[in-house]
Amino acid sequence: MTLAIGDGANDVSMIQMADVGVGICGQEGRQAVMASDFAMGQFRFLKRLLLVHGHWNYQRIAYMILYNFYRNAVFVLMLFWYILYTAYSATLALTDWSSVFYSLIYTSVPTVVVGILDKNLSHNTLLCYPRLYEAGLRNEGYNLTLFWITMLDTLWQSLVLFYVPFFTYNISTMDIWSLGSLWTIAVVIIVNIHLAMDIQRWVLITHLAVWGSIAATFLCMVLIDSIPIFPNYGTIYNMAASRTYWLSVCLIIVLGLLPRLLCKVVYQTFWPSDIQIAREAELFKKLPQQLGSRPASDIS
Repeated sequence: MTLAIGDGANDVSMIQMADVGVGICGQEGRQAVMASDFAMGQFRFLKRLLLVHGHWNYQRIAYMILYNFYRNAVFVLMLFWYILYTAYSATLALTDWSSVFYSLIYTSVPTVVVGILDKNLSHNTLLCYPRLYEAGLRNEGYNLTLFWITMLDTLWQSLVLFYVPFFTYNISTMDIWSLGSLWTIAVVIIVNIHLAMDIQRWVLITHLAVWGSIAATFLCMVLIDSIPIFPNYGTIYNMAASRTYWLSVCLIIVLGLLPRLLCKVVYQTFWPSDIQIAREAELFKKLPQQLGSRPASDIS
C-alpha cells in the first residue's frame, strides 16, 4: 500500500499511481486535488487525516472484515451440521424468509452502525501519542493469525448452536420447524452479543442497532409464524411457552461466547497492546506513559 501526497500538476501522475492519493489545494492550482482520493486545503490537516481518521478507518475495516467472515460462516456452518443428519438431502430447517432476513434485517444494521461510528481511542489521544498509528503498520487489526483464530471461534460457536438444541430435544416430538425457530433466535442473539463484546464506543444509536436487531428478530418471527400458509405456522408461540426453549438459548450463549471471553481477558491482562494501554488510560483519566513515546503537540 502506497501513499502519495502532492499539491501541483507535476504530482498528478504520482497520485494516480499510488493506492491512496492526497491532494493539497495550494498555490500551484487544483490539478492534484482533482486527481486525488482525498483533498484538503492545507498541509497541516495531514496530521489529523493520518493519525486520527487513518487509525479509525484501519481499525473499523480490519474488524469488519473479520466480523463479516464470522457472521456469515457461523450461519452456514450451523446448517452444514444439520445437513449431515439429513443424508445431504434438501430438507429445510429454516424458512426462506429467515435465511433472507438474517443478512438483510437481523444482523445488518449493527454491522453498518459499528463500521461507521466505532472508535477505539479519542482523537486527543491519537494526536498526542503518534506511536499508536503503528498498530496499522504492524497489521495488529487484521492478519492471518487473527483470521484463523476467528475461524476456530466460528467453528466452535456453530457446533454449540447446532448440538445444544439437538441433544436437548433429541428424544422429544419437536418438529423440524420448531427446531429451526430456535436456531434462528439463537444465532441472531449470539452474533449480536459477539459484536457487542468488541464494540469500543457505545452511543445511543449503537444500543438501538444491536439490541433493536434482536428485538426486530423476535418481531419478524412472530409475524412470519402468524401466517397460516407457511409450514412453520404457530411454532414460535408453542416454543416461547416452554422453559426448555429459553434455557437452551441461554446455554447456547454462555457456551458459545465463554471461550472467546476468557481468551480476551487473558490476552488483554498479560499481553496488552499499546492501544489497550491507551484505552485503559483514557478510562482512568491517566496519561499513557507506558507507551514510551513523548506527547507530540505539533507533528510535522
